[in-house]
Amino acid sequence: MADGASNRGTTILVAEDEQPVRDLLQKVLGTAGFNVLVAEDGEKALQVADQHTGKIDLLLSDVVMPEMSGVALAKALKANHPESRIVLTSAYDQGMLVMDSEWHFIQKPYLPQRLLEEVRKALSIPPEKFKPEEHD
Repeated sequence: MADGASNRGTTILVAEDEQPVRDLLQKVLGTAGFNVLVAEDGEKALQVADQHTGKIDLLLSDVVMPEMSGVALAKALKANHPESRIVLTSAYDQGMLVMDSEWHFIQKPYLPQRLLEEVRKALSIPPEKFKPEEHD
């Protein structure tokens, strides 16, 4: 998890309904030098995004959450934050629906190093490659 200096200034919005997972993601990403915003569901994630004054470089969201799915959240976020890259994650098989898309997907459970690799890979891709209209 070295390389934290190169991640400074990069903001990641985490939407995860499980508190222990949310806490772990915040710790891993924060230790790696990212600015981490957290929310416990999609609606709150959109509120956090609206209140944030800077850009949101990446959304890391669980696919299956109460009230709003990670896919619906990603579409809504991209409408107002086109610079955002999308990484979705799930322990459920339906999370696999996004695997063939241009959005990145990580199957739970995963190790912190795997998470950081996927986040860095997604951040290296131009934001316009993460098109919401391809995910109906």
